[in-house]
Amino acid sequence: MPGSEVVAGGIGPLVAASVVVGLMAGCTAPPPGIGGAVASDPPQAVSEPAAAATPAPLPDIPRQSAALDDQPAAPPEPTRLEVPALGIDVSVRPVGLDNQGRMGLFEDPAIAAWYRWGPAPASAAGSTVIAAHVDSLTYDVLPFARLKDAAPGTEVVVTDAAGERHAYAVESMQVIEKADVDWDAAFDRSGAPRLTLVTCGGEFDYANRRYLSNLVVTAVPAT
Repeated sequence: MPGSEVVAGGIGPLVAASVVVGLMAGCTAPPPGIGGAVASDPPQAVSEPAAAATPAPLPDIPRQSAALDDQPAAPPEPTRLEVPALGIDVSVRPVGLDNQGRMGLFEDPAIAAWYRWGPAPASAAGSTVIAAHVDSLTYDVLPFARLKDAAPGTEVVVTDAAGERHAYAVESMQVIEKADVDWDAAFDRSGAPRLTLVTCGGEFDYANRRYLSNLVVTAVPAT
């Protein structure tokens, strides 16, 4: 639907590059006769250098292999989302960000988008973000439109690529003006594991063909 992009606040894959270069240029004098007369001063007596102190042993530093085979496997991506009480049953596919820093959404109402650079359902921490359109001119009202009826305690089930089902309970449902949505919190990679569902909601601006708010559902792992 027009104007329904989810802005991830520039949250993308975190890439850190630290390069340290030590330079020793100019530390050695040129040999005599290069660029001037040969030095004629007589050689001077050179005293014996003092014995160097025995260096202290270096501490053991934990080392981690950078080999790809030694890296921990990424948690399985989500492939299906169900909210039985609301009749929502959609497939889920991974997406990243476009060149404007927006999370892409699928036009097909039967496909929700999972933010691939964030946590997955099996991750030990952080917010798993799944989003979809609320409606469109082609498909009319879509499944995520029913999230407005997600009361606290409503069950949400996410199935991942390994076939594991992750059950959540809705904690809150909020309709927030787009300018006021805390995207840093929605896409947070830290804190307790949780599920964040996002779509559009609130008033529709017919002049600009866009919704003025986002509907955000937060769910926590069911116990």
